[in-house]
Amino acid sequence: MNNKFYVVAKGKNPGIYNKWDGGAKQNVEGYKGAVYKSFSTLELAEIWWRQIAPEAQSPNYHFDQLEISVEFESTGAEEEPGPYYTYLIIDPRTQMPFYVGQTQDMEHRKISHLRVSYKHRAYKKWIASIRKDGLEPEFQIQPTKADSLRSETKWVKKLAYQGIRVLNGWREHKEWIDLILRQKNSNQ
Repeated sequence: MNNKFYVVAKGKNPGIYNKWDGGAKQNVEGYKGAVYKSFSTLELAEIWWRQIAPEAQSPNYHFDQLEISVEFESTGAEEEPGPYYTYLIIDPRTQMPFYVGQTQDMEHRKISHLRVSYKHRAYKKWIASIRKDGLEPEFQIQPTKADSLRSETKWVKKLAYQGIRVLNGWREHKEWIDLILRQKNSNQ
């Protein structure tokens, strides 16, 4: 795992690199007046970049491969390849969701939910009351584009809380990352 980031403030191709050989070194060697420095974290490299090159909006990132190790909370579920879908079951009487689930096979899951078994479960009782009124529950597969964007933002935040600065370009994402990492650093 790479433990250093290299800022080239003045060189052939300024920016932040995640490796010296084959990266930052080639952009400072032979460049008269090159200004560069290495850092142990990307955040420190970005802070120095802003100090040394305040006229630049943000650095160019020259990463061949961003090597990060991400720890996720275990749910106890086995890792299986996707695609997985999130879905809502909606009461047609109120248009309000009353159940959220996930599956790889929506048709099979729908049949399972509509089966009369497990009558004691709350959502099964709800389905029974809908059917008693002569209606059927509606199944709505998620995500919509908005749900997908919310999920993306959730992951950006989750990684920032772990101290990982992802390189997303959205201003909102950058602002969340900066805020979380500032709070994290001020609490240390």
